[in-house]
Amino acid sequence: MMRAWRDAVRARFTRPRAGVLRSDPGTVSARKRVVISTFDDTGNDAYRGGGAVVIDKVARRLSEEFDVTVLTAARRGVTEVRGGLRRRYLPVCWAGPRVGQLLFQAVLPVMARRIPHDAWLESFTPPFTTSFLPLFTRAPVVGISQCRSGELIWEKYRIPAFIVERLGLRFYRDLVVLNEADAVDTRRYSPRAAVHVIENGVDPQVIDDDREFGSGTYIVCLGRVDVKLKGLELLLAAYEKAAPSMPLLLVGHGTPAEERKLAALLATTDRNVRWVGYAAGARKHRLLADSAFMVMPSRREAFGLVALEGMSYGKPVLHFELPCLRWMSGKGNVGVPPFDVERLADQIARLASDARTRQRLGRQAYLASQQYTWERMTGRYLTLVRQLSNSETAGPAGGAP
Repeated sequence: MMRAWRDAVRARFTRPRAGVLRSDPGTVSARKRVVISTFDDTGNDAYRGGGAVVIDKVARRLSEEFDVTVLTAARRGVTEVRGGLRRRYLPVCWAGPRVGQLLFQAVLPVMARRIPHDAWLESFTPPFTTSFLPLFTRAPVVGISQCRSGELIWEKYRIPAFIVERLGLRFYRDLVVLNEADAVDTRRYSPRAAVHVIENGVDPQVIDDDREFGSGTYIVCLGRVDVKLKGLELLLAAYEKAAPSMPLLLVGHGTPAEERKLAALLATTDRNVRWVGYAAGARKHRLLADSAFMVMPSRREAFGLVALEGMSYGKPVLHFELPCLRWMSGKGNVGVPPFDVERLADQIARLASDARTRQRLGRQAYLASQQYTWERMTGRYLTLVRQLSNSETAGPAGGAP
Protein backbone atom coordinates (compact mmCIF):
# COMPACT_ATOMS: atom_id res chain seq x y z
CA MET A 1 0.00 0.00 0.00
CA MET A 2 2.82 2.40 0.92
CA ARG A 3 4.60 1.66 -2.37
CA ALA A 4 1.39 2.25 -4.37
CA TRP A 5 0.91 5.63 -2.67
CA ARG A 6 4.50 6.61 -3.41
CA ASP A 7 4.15 5.64 -7.08
CA ALA A 8 0.88 7.57 -7.39
CA VAL A 9 2.40 10.73 -5.92
CA ARG A 10 5.44 10.42 -8.16
CA ALA A 11 3.24 10.02 -11.23
CA ARG A 12 1.37 13.19 -10.31
CA PHE A 13 4.30 15.40 -9.42
CA THR A 14 7.29 14.27 -11.47
CA ARG A 15 5.90 14.25 -15.01
CA PRO A 16 7.26 17.03 -17.28
CA ARG A 17 5.19 20.19 -17.20
CA ALA A 18 4.05 22.07 -20.27
CA GLY A 19 6.02 25.22 -20.93
CA VAL A 20 9.17 24.14 -19.05
CA LEU A 21 12.27 24.84 -21.11
CA ARG A 22 14.85 22.08 -20.91
CA SER A 23 18.51 22.94 -21.15
CA ASP A 24 20.05 22.49 -24.57
CA PRO A 25 21.84 19.10 -24.54
CA GLY A 26 24.82 20.68 -26.24
CA THR A 27 25.38 23.05 -23.31
CA VAL A 28 24.96 20.57 -20.47
CA SER A 29 28.08 19.45 -18.62
CA ALA A 30 29.10 15.84 -19.19
CA ARG A 31 29.32 15.44 -15.44
CA LYS A 32 26.28 14.18 -13.57
CA ARG A 33 24.46 16.64 -11.38
CA VAL A 34 24.10 16.29 -7.62
CA VAL A 35 22.01 18.54 -5.39
CA ILE A 36 22.66 18.71 -1.65
CA SER A 37 19.91 20.37 0.37
CA THR A 38 20.68 21.64 3.87
CA PHE A 39 19.01 24.34 5.93
CA ASP A 40 22.17 25.07 7.89
CA ASP A 41 25.16 26.54 6.12
CA THR A 42 28.64 27.57 7.22
CA GLY A 43 27.54 31.16 6.57
CA ASN A 44 24.30 30.91 8.59
CA ASP A 45 24.79 33.22 11.58
CA ALA A 46 21.96 31.62 13.58
CA TYR A 47 23.39 28.09 13.47
CA ARG A 48 26.69 27.24 11.70
CA GLY A 49 26.65 23.90 13.46
CA GLY A 50 28.73 20.79 12.94
CA GLY A 51 26.26 19.51 10.37
CA ALA A 52 26.97 22.49 8.13
CA VAL A 53 30.69 21.72 8.28
CA VAL A 54 30.04 18.11 7.30
CA ILE A 55 27.88 19.05 4.32
CA ASP A 56 30.47 21.56 3.14
CA LYS A 57 33.19 18.89 3.23
CA VAL A 58 30.98 16.38 1.41
CA ALA A 59 30.01 18.92 -1.26
CA ARG A 60 33.63 19.82 -1.95
CA ARG A 61 34.62 16.17 -2.31
CA LEU A 62 31.71 15.36 -4.62
CA SER A 63 32.52 18.40 -6.77
CA GLU A 64 35.70 16.62 -7.86
CA GLU A 65 33.55 14.31 -10.01
CA PHE A 66 30.05 15.82 -10.12
CA ASP A 67 28.36 19.11 -10.91
CA VAL A 68 27.25 20.00 -7.37
CA THR A 69 24.61 22.49 -6.27
CA VAL A 70 24.20 23.19 -2.55
CA LEU A 71 20.63 24.28 -1.87
CA THR A 72 20.44 26.12 1.44
CA ALA A 73 18.65 28.90 3.34
CA ALA A 74 19.25 32.64 3.58
CA ARG A 75 17.36 35.90 3.91
CA ARG A 76 17.59 36.61 0.18
CA GLY A 77 17.20 34.28 -2.78
CA VAL A 78 20.43 34.37 -4.76
CA THR A 79 22.72 31.96 -6.57
CA GLU A 80 26.46 32.29 -6.27
CA VAL A 81 29.63 30.34 -6.85
CA ARG A 82 31.75 30.27 -3.73
CA GLY A 83 34.77 28.08 -3.09
CA GLY A 84 34.22 26.24 -6.35
CA LEU A 85 30.64 25.27 -5.45
CA ARG A 86 27.35 26.55 -6.76
CA ARG A 87 25.20 27.67 -3.84
CA ARG A 88 21.55 28.42 -4.32
CA TYR A 89 19.90 30.25 -1.43
CA LEU A 90 16.19 30.00 -0.70
CA PRO A 91 14.80 33.24 0.84
CA VAL A 92 13.27 31.80 4.02
CA CYS A 93 15.44 33.09 6.88
CA TRP A 94 13.58 36.42 7.01
CA ALA A 95 10.90 34.47 8.92
CA GLY A 96 13.30 33.56 11.73
CA PRO A 97 15.08 30.27 12.48
CA ARG A 98 12.05 28.15 13.42
CA VAL A 99 9.56 29.30 10.78
CA GLY A 100 12.42 29.44 8.29
CA GLN A 101 12.99 25.71 8.78
CA LEU A 102 9.32 25.01 8.09
CA LEU A 103 9.38 27.12 4.93
CA PHE A 104 12.57 25.43 3.77
CA GLN A 105 11.02 21.98 4.15
CA ALA A 106 7.85 23.10 2.37
CA VAL A 107 9.76 24.47 -0.63
CA LEU A 108 12.11 21.50 -1.16
CA PRO A 109 9.59 19.36 -3.11
CA VAL A 110 9.04 22.29 -5.50
CA MET A 111 12.78 22.69 -5.98
CA ALA A 112 13.13 18.97 -6.64
CA ARG A 113 10.88 19.50 -9.67
CA ARG A 114 12.76 22.59 -10.84
CA ILE A 115 16.46 21.87 -10.37
CA PRO A 116 17.95 19.30 -12.79
CA HIS A 117 19.66 16.50 -10.88
CA ASP A 118 20.84 12.91 -11.21
CA ALA A 119 21.03 12.40 -7.45
CA TRP A 120 19.88 14.36 -4.40
CA LEU A 121 21.35 14.36 -0.90
CA GLU A 122 18.87 15.67 1.67
CA SER A 123 20.33 16.70 5.03
CA PHE A 124 17.34 16.34 7.33
CA THR A 125 15.89 19.47 8.94
CA PRO A 126 13.74 20.10 12.05
CA PRO A 127 10.94 19.94 12.94
CA PHE A 128 9.67 17.07 10.74
CA THR A 129 13.10 15.77 9.68
CA THR A 130 12.15 14.66 6.15
CA SER A 131 10.54 16.53 3.26
CA PHE A 132 9.29 13.34 1.56
CA LEU A 133 11.58 14.11 -1.39
CA PRO A 134 11.53 10.57 -2.87
CA LEU A 135 7.88 11.21 -3.72
CA PHE A 136 8.78 14.19 -5.90
CA THR A 137 11.70 12.95 -7.98
CA ARG A 138 12.65 9.83 -9.91
CA ALA A 139 16.34 10.35 -9.20
CA PRO A 140 17.97 8.60 -6.21
CA VAL A 141 17.55 10.47 -2.92
CA VAL A 142 19.87 9.92 0.05
CA GLY A 143 18.54 11.05 3.40
CA ILE A 144 21.33 12.24 5.71
CA SER A 145 20.27 11.90 9.32
CA GLN A 146 22.34 14.49 11.15
CA CYS A 147 19.21 15.71 12.90
CA ARG A 148 16.40 13.37 13.96
CA SER A 149 14.29 15.91 15.80
CA GLY A 150 10.81 14.37 15.99
CA GLU A 151 11.02 13.16 19.58
CA LEU A 152 12.79 16.31 20.73
CA ILE A 153 10.01 18.49 19.27
CA TRP A 154 7.47 16.37 21.15
CA GLU A 155 9.36 16.76 24.42
CA LYS A 156 9.75 20.53 24.05
CA TYR A 157 6.48 21.59 22.44
CA ARG A 158 4.16 18.54 22.61
CA ILE A 159 3.89 18.60 18.81
CA PRO A 160 3.90 15.00 17.47
CA ALA A 161 6.46 15.69 14.75
CA PHE A 162 7.82 12.16 15.23
CA ILE A 163 4.73 10.75 13.48
CA VAL A 164 5.55 12.68 10.30
CA GLU A 165 9.24 11.82 10.69
CA ARG A 166 8.66 8.07 10.96
CA LEU A 167 6.22 8.07 8.06
CA GLY A 168 8.62 10.04 5.88
CA LEU A 169 11.57 7.73 6.56
CA ARG A 170 9.71 4.84 4.95
CA PHE A 171 10.00 6.41 1.50
CA TYR A 172 13.81 6.57 1.44
CA ARG A 173 15.79 3.77 -0.16
CA ASP A 174 19.14 5.05 1.14
CA LEU A 175 19.74 6.68 4.51
CA VAL A 176 23.01 7.83 6.08
CA VAL A 177 23.38 7.88 9.86
CA LEU A 178 26.40 8.79 11.94
CA ASN A 179 26.44 6.01 14.55
CA GLU A 180 25.38 2.40 15.05
CA ALA A 181 22.69 3.21 17.63
CA ASP A 182 20.88 5.46 15.16
CA ALA A 183 21.31 2.79 12.48
CA VAL A 184 19.37 0.28 14.58
CA ASP A 185 16.64 2.85 15.24
CA THR A 186 16.42 3.89 11.59
CA ARG A 187 16.14 0.32 10.32
CA ARG A 188 13.14 -0.14 12.59
CA TYR A 189 11.28 2.75 10.97
CA SER A 190 12.53 2.18 7.42
CA PRO A 191 13.08 -1.59 7.14
CA ARG A 192 13.47 -1.60 3.34
CA ALA A 193 16.10 1.13 3.21
CA ALA A 194 19.83 0.61 2.91
CA VAL A 195 21.19 2.28 6.05
CA HIS A 196 24.80 3.46 5.72
CA VAL A 197 26.82 4.35 8.83
CA ILE A 198 29.27 7.10 7.87
CA GLU A 199 30.99 8.74 10.84
CA ASN A 200 32.19 12.33 10.80
CA GLY A 201 35.77 13.36 10.17
CA VAL A 202 38.27 15.87 11.46
CA ASP A 203 41.36 17.73 10.31
CA PRO A 204 44.35 15.89 11.83
CA GLN A 205 46.58 17.86 14.18
CA VAL A 206 50.31 17.31 14.66
CA ILE A 207 51.41 16.77 18.27
CA ASP A 208 55.08 15.91 18.69
CA ASP A 209 55.44 16.28 22.45
CA ASP A 210 53.66 13.85 24.80
CA ARG A 211 53.49 16.60 27.40
CA GLU A 212 50.87 18.36 25.27
CA PHE A 213 48.32 15.59 25.81
CA GLY A 214 45.75 16.81 28.31
CA SER A 215 47.77 19.92 29.06
CA GLY A 216 46.07 23.28 29.37
CA THR A 217 44.77 25.79 31.85
CA TYR A 218 40.99 25.59 31.50
CA ILE A 219 38.02 23.33 30.77
CA VAL A 220 36.30 23.88 27.43
CA CYS A 221 32.73 23.24 26.30
CA LEU A 222 32.40 23.80 22.56
CA GLY A 223 29.21 23.78 20.52
CA ARG A 224 25.99 25.48 19.56
CA VAL A 225 24.21 27.35 22.35
CA ASP A 226 21.01 25.43 23.05
CA VAL A 227 20.59 25.28 26.80
CA LYS A 228 18.37 22.20 27.09
CA LEU A 229 19.57 20.17 24.11
CA LYS A 230 23.25 20.71 24.91
CA GLY A 231 22.74 20.26 28.66
CA LEU A 232 24.35 23.56 29.58
CA GLU A 233 22.34 23.99 32.78
CA LEU A 234 23.52 20.52 33.87
CA LEU A 235 27.12 21.49 33.16
CA LEU A 236 26.88 24.71 35.15
CA ALA A 237 25.31 22.88 38.11
CA ALA A 238 28.04 20.22 38.01
CA TYR A 239 30.79 22.83 37.73
CA GLU A 240 29.42 24.63 40.79
CA LYS A 241 29.49 21.38 42.78
CA ALA A 242 32.96 20.42 41.57
CA ALA A 243 34.42 23.87 42.30
CA PRO A 244 37.69 23.16 40.43
CA SER A 245 40.54 25.63 40.26
CA MET A 246 40.35 25.59 36.45
CA PRO A 247 38.01 28.09 34.79
CA LEU A 248 35.30 26.88 32.42
CA LEU A 249 35.09 28.38 28.91
CA LEU A 250 31.88 28.09 26.92
CA VAL A 251 32.54 28.47 23.20
CA GLY A 252 29.69 28.82 20.74
CA HIS A 253 26.68 30.81 19.65
CA GLY A 254 22.98 30.21 19.03
CA THR A 255 19.71 31.91 18.31
CA PRO A 256 19.06 35.17 20.22
CA ALA A 257 16.51 33.38 22.42
CA GLU A 258 18.96 30.63 23.42
CA GLU A 259 21.75 33.11 24.02
CA ARG A 260 19.47 35.05 26.37
CA LYS A 261 18.74 31.84 28.29
CA LEU A 262 22.45 31.16 28.67
CA ALA A 263 23.16 34.72 29.77
CA ALA A 264 20.46 34.42 32.44
CA LEU A 265 22.01 31.18 33.70
CA LEU A 266 25.47 32.68 33.87
CA ALA A 267 24.12 35.61 35.87
CA THR A 268 23.22 33.18 38.68
CA THR A 269 26.71 31.73 39.16
CA ASP A 270 29.69 33.24 40.93
CA ARG A 271 32.11 30.61 39.61
CA ASN A 272 34.85 31.27 37.07
CA VAL A 273 32.78 30.64 33.95
CA ARG A 274 33.29 32.64 30.75
CA TRP A 275 31.25 32.56 27.59
CA VAL A 276 33.49 33.64 24.72
CA GLY A 277 31.03 33.32 21.83
CA TYR A 278 31.55 31.84 18.40
CA ALA A 279 35.06 30.76 17.41
CA ALA A 280 36.51 29.59 14.11
CA GLY A 281 39.87 29.37 12.40
CA ALA A 282 42.94 30.39 14.39
CA ARG A 283 40.89 31.46 17.43
CA LYS A 284 39.18 28.08 17.67
CA HIS A 285 42.51 26.32 17.21
CA ARG A 286 44.02 28.26 20.09
CA LEU A 287 41.03 27.67 22.39
CA LEU A 288 41.22 23.92 21.83
CA ALA A 289 45.00 23.66 21.98
CA ASP A 290 45.20 25.51 25.31
CA SER A 291 42.39 23.57 27.01
CA ALA A 292 43.02 20.77 29.51
CA PHE A 293 39.95 18.70 28.64
CA MET A 294 36.55 19.01 27.03
CA VAL A 295 33.09 18.55 28.53
CA MET A 296 30.19 17.69 26.24
CA PRO A 297 27.05 17.51 28.45
CA SER A 298 24.54 17.08 25.61
CA ARG A 299 21.20 15.40 26.12
CA ARG A 300 21.16 14.40 22.44
CA GLU A 301 23.78 14.13 19.73
CA ALA A 302 23.92 12.61 16.26
CA PHE A 303 27.67 12.06 16.51
CA GLY A 304 29.43 14.72 18.56
CA LEU A 305 31.75 16.35 16.04
CA VAL A 306 33.09 18.77 18.65
CA ALA A 307 34.23 15.78 20.73
CA LEU A 308 36.21 14.46 17.79
CA GLU A 309 37.74 17.90 17.33
CA GLY A 310 38.83 17.92 20.97
CA MET A 311 40.27 14.42 20.62
CA SER A 312 42.35 15.53 17.63
CA TYR A 313 44.07 18.03 19.93
CA GLY A 314 44.86 15.31 22.47
CA LYS A 315 42.16 16.30 24.94
CA PRO A 316 40.07 13.86 27.01
CA VAL A 317 36.32 14.24 26.53
CA LEU A 318 33.89 14.02 29.45
CA HIS A 319 30.32 13.26 28.44
CA PHE A 320 27.07 11.53 29.33
CA GLU A 321 26.93 7.89 28.21
CA LEU A 322 24.45 8.26 25.37
CA PRO A 323 23.97 5.35 22.93
CA CYS A 324 24.96 7.58 20.01
CA LEU A 325 28.34 8.28 21.65
CA ARG A 326 29.44 4.66 22.07
CA TRP A 327 31.90 5.18 19.21
CA MET A 328 34.04 7.07 21.74
CA SER A 329 34.30 4.17 24.18
CA GLY A 330 37.92 3.43 25.11
CA LYS A 331 39.20 6.35 23.04
CA GLY A 332 40.26 8.79 25.72
CA ASN A 333 36.72 9.46 26.88
CA VAL A 334 35.18 9.59 30.34
CA GLY A 335 31.50 8.68 30.38
CA VAL A 336 29.07 9.19 33.24
CA PRO A 337 25.44 8.04 33.59
CA PRO A 338 23.09 10.26 31.58
CA PHE A 339 22.18 13.54 33.25
CA ASP A 340 23.76 12.58 36.61
CA VAL A 341 25.01 15.97 37.83
CA GLU A 342 26.76 14.49 40.89
CA ARG A 343 28.82 12.05 38.81
CA LEU A 344 29.57 14.73 36.25
CA ALA A 345 30.82 16.99 39.04
CA ASP A 346 33.01 14.20 40.44
CA GLN A 347 34.71 13.66 37.09
CA ILE A 348 35.18 17.38 36.47
CA ALA A 349 36.97 17.63 39.81
CA ARG A 350 39.06 14.50 39.14
CA LEU A 351 40.20 15.50 35.66
CA ALA A 352 40.92 19.09 36.68
CA SER A 353 43.24 17.91 39.46
CA ASP A 354 44.92 14.89 37.82
CA ALA A 355 47.34 15.88 35.06
CA ARG A 356 48.69 12.33 34.70
CA THR A 357 45.23 10.91 33.95
CA ARG A 358 44.56 13.70 31.49
CA GLN A 359 47.82 12.96 29.71
CA ARG A 360 47.06 9.23 29.44
CA LEU A 361 43.51 9.79 28.19
CA GLY A 362 44.61 12.62 25.91
CA ARG A 363 47.11 10.34 24.17
CA GLN A 364 44.39 7.72 23.64
CA ALA A 365 42.04 10.36 22.26
CA TYR A 366 44.65 11.73 19.88
CA LEU A 367 45.56 8.31 18.46
CA ALA A 368 41.89 7.37 18.05
CA SER A 369 41.12 10.60 16.20
CA GLN A 370 43.56 9.59 13.45
CA GLN A 371 41.01 7.00 12.30
CA TYR A 372 38.40 9.69 11.56
CA THR A 373 39.58 11.84 8.67
CA TRP A 374 37.59 13.98 6.26
CA GLU A 375 39.29 12.15 3.38
CA ARG A 376 37.95 8.82 4.57
CA MET A 377 34.49 10.11 5.44
CA THR A 378 33.88 12.09 2.26
CA GLY A 379 35.29 9.21 0.24
CA ARG A 380 32.47 7.00 1.50
CA TYR A 381 29.90 9.57 0.38
CA LEU A 382 31.62 9.74 -3.01
CA THR A 383 31.45 5.96 -3.38
CA LEU A 384 27.76 5.93 -2.44
CA VAL A 385 26.82 8.67 -4.90
CA ARG A 386 28.80 6.98 -7.67
CA GLN A 387 26.92 3.75 -7.10
CA LEU A 388 23.50 5.40 -7.02
CA SER A 389 24.05 7.67 -10.03
CA ASN A 390 25.26 4.71 -12.10
CA SER A 391 22.53 2.29 -11.04
CA GLU A 392 20.06 0.96 -13.61
CA THR A 393 17.13 2.70 -11.88
CA ALA A 394 18.85 6.09 -11.77
CA GLY A 395 17.81 8.80 -14.17
CA PRO A 396 17.79 12.57 -14.45
CA ALA A 397 15.00 14.54 -12.82
CA GLY A 398 13.95 18.13 -12.35
CA GLY A 399 13.01 20.89 -14.73
CA ALA A 400 14.63 24.16 -15.64
CA PRO A 401 17.12 25.56 -13.09
